[in-house]
Amino acid sequence: MPASRSSGDGGIPAPVTSVPATASTALMTPAAARALQAPAYQQQPVGYAAAQPAYAASASPAGYGGAAPVALPVGTTPSAWATAPLLASGAAALPGTPARPRSALDDLAELQEGRTSMLSVGVVGRGRQGESGMSQLTDMQAPVEMKFPAGDGMMAVRVTPTGVGAGSPETSYGTLSRFGAGPATALDMPTRSPGSQNDGGVGLGLAYETAKLAVDVGTLPLGFRQNDVMGGVRYRMDFSEQISLTGELSRRPVTDSVLSFAGARDARTGEKWGAVSSNGARLDLTWDDGEFGAYAVGSLHGLQGRNVQSNSRVELGGGMYWRVHRTTDSIFTAGLNVTGMAYNKNLRYFTYGHGGYFSPQQFLAMAVPFDWAQRSGRLSYQIKGALGVQYFKEDAAPYFPTSRARQAAAAQAASDAEAFGEVGTSATAIYPGQSKTGLGYNLGLAMEYQLHPQLFVGSHLALDNARNYRQFTGGLYVRYALQPYAGRQSLPVAPLKSPYAF
Repeated sequence: MPASRSSGDGGIPAPVTSVPATASTALMTPAAARALQAPAYQQQPVGYAAAQPAYAASASPAGYGGAAPVALPVGTTPSAWATAPLLASGAAALPGTPARPRSALDDLAELQEGRTSMLSVGVVGRGRQGESGMSQLTDMQAPVEMKFPAGDGMMAVRVTPTGVGAGSPETSYGTLSRFGAGPATALDMPTRSPGSQNDGGVGLGLAYETAKLAVDVGTLPLGFRQNDVMGGVRYRMDFSEQISLTGELSRRPVTDSVLSFAGARDARTGEKWGAVSSNGARLDLTWDDGEFGAYAVGSLHGLQGRNVQSNSRVELGGGMYWRVHRTTDSIFTAGLNVTGMAYNKNLRYFTYGHGGYFSPQQFLAMAVPFDWAQRSGRLSYQIKGALGVQYFKEDAAPYFPTSRARQAAAAQAASDAEAFGEVGTSATAIYPGQSKTGLGYNLGLAMEYQLHPQLFVGSHLALDNARNYRQFTGGLYVRYALQPYAGRQSLPVAPLKSPYAF
């Protein structure tokens, strides 16, 4: 969210750079983001809330196919492994020495890389600028994931302690009239606070993934004001070696604010509302010849929450990408992406009946994304970003979209407040519409290092002004392989992130 904002705007006039889909990347649809990360045949289906596989296959079209995890070479001890040179796969052992030619064992190792059982533990955080008690957001999570082979795929069990907070709304009339019960209650209780908008709980999830199919089910963090079940199923059909179609049905949480994610409560009246979910279908059509690729995306979703007006969203997009550079251990990809999106209603505010999520009636963005991924011995890292231009338009919205009686009472109270000299809110209890055009950006860094045959450490950072906010995210994690792992590192790196879409 922007550092500065006009009074009464909810703190959201900033330009937007990504679409609120299952897992957005600034200026790119999820399809664009996946296409820029790896060739089409490497685009593994994802689990709960579009989280990346805990330890993705790095180069094999078979993905999670294969046998047991890779063991250390015969005669190699952990201490010897720890002091071995950091050599990239296929690199010469010494300067001037030819690279070792690939063998059948190398091919088998690639198939086995994605079959290693892993226990991952980390801390993930994000922060957004905004108005205290409303659009401001601090989110801390501690995801724990156990991933292990099951049949032809991988099973994941996830436990995610989660805490979210927005603080408390200020007790001025201009702020109180735009939260919860609105202008009438702000006049009746001019000094009483609606209370702190913080919540916490523990999310549970279970997912199963193969090279083409992903199925998952999970919960909102148990302990939130609202409880709900989330999940989805995704399947990829290959029409040829170059053309594939991926379809997805899903129910996902909308995590734009504490209101949309966990729900809010107005302590002055005891009313609760929020915890919005996005429910619908998505299709991604991809053509990829190994060097160039193109994709088209279409989706339709309904958005629902407790005591929140129902809404709908349609999205269309597409783009192209070019692998400018690619070797066994490095990939640089650049492309062009265009996204269009529209919501039926503007429900981004924080009075009763609104959902607290960005929902423009018109949205259009064009961007040039890039992605550099490389591995060298025990290290794998990735640098990606995007720069582009975006436009969005929001319609005016009533303070209480679910109740004409409350809206009429709010309009009368707002008129009375104006007569009393109160400022900072609309005299008609209508949030004004707006339109914005501006630049959008995204920059992300991720790395993972293998400290020991069974121990990995990693981190990731990202900064963007996606959707209606400026956001910083980051995380640290540790992975423990249940068996010694001597395969190559994943390319691109797949850091442990929140199982809920950020």
